This record gives sequence, structure tokens and C-alpha cells, in this order.
Amino acid sequence: MPKHHADEWDRIQQEVEKMLPDALGFGAGGRSATRGQWIPNADVYETPEQLVVKMEVAGIRKEDLEVTLSERMLVVRGTRPDPCRHGKCSFRQMEIEYGPFECRIVIPRSVDPQRVTASYSNGFLRIDLPKSEKAVHSTVTVVIEQS
Repeated sequence: MPKHHADEWDRIQQEVEKMLPDALGFGAGGRSATRGQWIPNADVYETPEQLVVKMEVAGIRKEDLEVTLSERMLVVRGTRPDPCRHGKCSFRQMEIEYGPFECRIVIPRSVDPQRVTASYSNGFLRIDLPKSEKAVHSTVTVVIEQS
């Protein structure tokens, strides 16, 4: 492919990547990742008492996960180790994402940062964010419990 076509294709791809989150409903209230990283699948739902984030992170040790809440931004970071990182195997099919990830989820309402809990069980990370009527501005690192 000639260079000018490749450059144009890269520009179009970047524009689509910018628009895609809004088109899928992940705009201001959604989630995002740092470019070049993968995003684990996640559900974000609300009950009368709390917001819940449930994230699919199979193959990652809880010690390799970090959860922080700052203002209304929940950040989950981690790394899924690559089984072929030493180059001793070659894939015939590769669908599982490996390496680092950072997922940012905008929390649409005030929560009590001191009561946020997280648990890890059967490949799922669950973060419970109890609702609060008053806005509390603080940054907390959430300890992940094994379920």
C-alpha cells in the first residue's frame, strides 16, 4: 500500500476510534483505556443502595490488580501475563488479550469512598460503590478481598 494511503487509513482509524465509544454508549459516563492497551469486559449497574462494577479479569492474580477511586473516576489497572513472553511457543490462534491494561470508568453520581469494597472470585473483580447524598472529594486505593 502506498505511504499516502497508509497515512490516510491511519487518520480514518483514529477518527473512528474517537467516535466509537460515544456510539456504543461509553461516552462521558463510560469507560476508556490508554491507547495500545486492552480493556477487560465490564458490567456497570446500579441498585438502590450502590453502583456495582463487575469486570472479567480471568488469569490475573488479585495481587496484580490495582483499584483506585479519585473524585468520580474509578481506575482499574492490572497485567495478564503472556504465556509466550519468553518466545518458547507460537500461537495457532490468539483471542485472549495479554499484557497491561488500565480501565477508567466515570462514576455518574456521588459515592462514599470510605465504604468502597472490592472482591475477586472465579475470574471476576467486583467493586461495590455505596451511594452518598453528599459529594466527598478524596482519593482512595481499594483493597481487593479474595472471595
